Amino acid sequence: MKKILALSAALIAGTSMMLAAAPAMARVDVDVNLGVPAPLYVAPQPVYVQPRPVYVAPRPVYAPEPVYYVRRPHHHHRWHDRDHDGVPDRFDHHPRNPYRD
Repeated sequence: MKKILALSAALIAGTSMMLAAAPAMARVDVDVNLGVPAPLYVAPQPVYVQPRPVYVAPRPVYAPEPVYYVRRPHHHHRWHDRDHDGVPDRFDHHPRNPYRD
C-alpha cells in the first residue's frame, strides 16, 4: 500500500511540473496510468496422506481330500480274489460276498 501511495505522489508531482512548463511548449500530452497489480495466485503444495491399512481375513479354502490309488499286484489263479475283500478265494469261506469273511 505504501508503494502505491509513493508512486501516485511521484506521478502527481511529475505531472504538475510538466503542466507548469506547458506554456513554453507548443503541445503537451500527459498520460497517467496507474497499474493495479492482479491478484497473485499460488498453487498449494501437494499433500500426501498415507492410506490407512486395510486388514481382511483370508477366505477359507476348501480342498477335496486327496484320493490315493493303490495298484494291486497281479495274482495268479491260486491267489484269485473274486469279491476283492483282500482274502484269497482259497482262504475265503464266502468268495463271492465282499461283506463276509
